[in-house]
Amino acid sequence: MRQYSETERRSPAVCLKELLEDAVERSTADGILLSGGLDTSVLLAIAAKQRRKLRAFCIAVAGAANPDESFAKMMAERCEFTLRILRPSLADLVAAMPAIMRVLGGFDPMELRNSAVVWLALRAAKEEGIAGVLTGDAADELFAGYNYIISMPPEQVRPYLDFLNGVMRFSSQPMGASLGVHAHLPYLDPTVREFALTMPRDNLVAERNGQHFGKKVLREAFADLLPQEITWRIKTPIEYGSGSHALQRFVVESVSDYEFETKRIRLAAEDGVSLRDKEQFFYYQMYRTISPPPREQAGGVKRCTACAGAVERADQKYCRMCGAYPC
Repeated sequence: MRQYSETERRSPAVCLKELLEDAVERSTADGILLSGGLDTSVLLAIAAKQRRKLRAFCIAVAGAANPDESFAKMMAERCEFTLRILRPSLADLVAAMPAIMRVLGGFDPMELRNSAVVWLALRAAKEEGIAGVLTGDAADELFAGYNYIISMPPEQVRPYLDFLNGVMRFSSQPMGASLGVHAHLPYLDPTVREFALTMPRDNLVAERNGQHFGKKVLREAFADLLPQEITWRIKTPIEYGSGSHALQRFVVESVSDYEFETKRIRLAAEDGVSLRDKEQFFYYQMYRTISPPPREQAGGVKRCTACAGAVERADQKYCRMCGAYPC
């Protein structure tokens, strides 16, 4: 285990800055998936400081609100990096779903909405000859970036993050491997991860202008490299930042009430799957064209009560396959 100096112990932001800069420097990525959020902007700013030129990719779904685009442009211009904005239609996202399902092995609508954006960006990187990309994955899980974590009673934050550290996984890694693009996750660098797991809640949650923010130590560490709009940008889930949240209405409108009610009864009887809404039903039908029912698939230490799929840990409450919570 790395031994930290007395100065480092007094200044977590300085320590984190050194560790993350070192992790980025050791990566061989020649691209970056850039949302313009805090996590990816930090990585871009570090690369610029190191005089590296990364090809940046950002998704802005056509016809949907996508606030990530303006922030990504701000950072790319500030760091003088080339930025490619991809503008897929909702139909383009749906068309990518079977390939994504084959890699991820599930039909959770939220994961699919998020992962479709990453898939298209990775695919575009591959088409341009990019061998590896930096992603901001794991910063929210390690440094309390999600709003629901910030809202927890203070004494629950550190134990929950420790649990999350044991179950978190990121779709960019298997999807990148499938497409032939290596996903580099600097926040998962062992030194950064080890350091993050020592952080008490007070180093993770900040209050500014009456609003609570996660990732306090990360914001403090890189405030000098980022515009204030990025340093204190609120957490915007990828589906809302990119516009892929519009998929929900798009697929729901393609399913009639009659089709949903009649077929979900049959699927419950035949496959043992309880489908909660039209969106999940839409994706499950697609999933079944490439995979057997969840209950016929081996693995796990218990079965999900909603889909009968395998759940990896006895203490895990979220089903990766169908998105049920609790499972």
